[in-house]
Amino acid sequence: MRWRRGTHRATAVRTAPDPVVLPVDHVLTRGVATDLTGQIERLPTDARVIIDLTGIAGFDTDGATVLLDLQDRVGHDRVTIVGFRQAAARLVGTATVDTVATAPAPPAEHGWVIRRLRNLAVVQPADGDVLSTDDLEPVLTRALAEEVAIVVVDLRNTTELTTAGLHALTFASSAAAVRGQEMLVVNVDAPAAEALRRAGLSATTYVAPEPPGELAY
Repeated sequence: MRWRRGTHRATAVRTAPDPVVLPVDHVLTRGVATDLTGQIERLPTDARVIIDLTGIAGFDTDGATVLLDLQDRVGHDRVTIVGFRQAAARLVGTATVDTVATAPAPPAEHGWVIRRLRNLAVVQPADGDVLSTDDLEPVLTRALAEEVAIVVVDLRNTTELTTAGLHALTFASSAAAVRGQEMLVVNVDAPAAEALRRAGLSATTYVAPEPPGELAY
């Protein structure tokens, strides 16, 4: 009996690409936002993009409108806007609190904090703090309990990714996958990125290295 040779080929498992990080450190004007739109539209349609606005000095209405229209058009699951100061919070549509001379100053934040930006929870050091990742686990647990689709962990202004921090991120990655959430770990230096990849993160966790340099406009 002659056996017919099989014609089926094994399908290669496609791994999710790392997000493309686009850092912005200029004032967000219509021209800057239009350039960002062009860059994103030239990327593959399945590319995940993080627009990092943490370094912007400000924005105007036209720039904000262009960027918000871009996010609505291509989808919030594809384009994530990360910017944690007041200007960036206003940009993504959260309420603006004007400073009143007679109003008491809000209490200063310290340590790891959680910021809500629409359907996003951002875990990052409070402004001015440089922190160890040893204390990440409790704040990650709280962030995952938020009713959000994406949890962003910003490792900027941290000393290094410690063993405790690595274990906390690995556990949170598994917990997020079980809950149907995605995690983005951003501003990761090269040693930390390699350690995270070796740790076996879930398929719904993405690691974005530190930007290699300034974005030219």
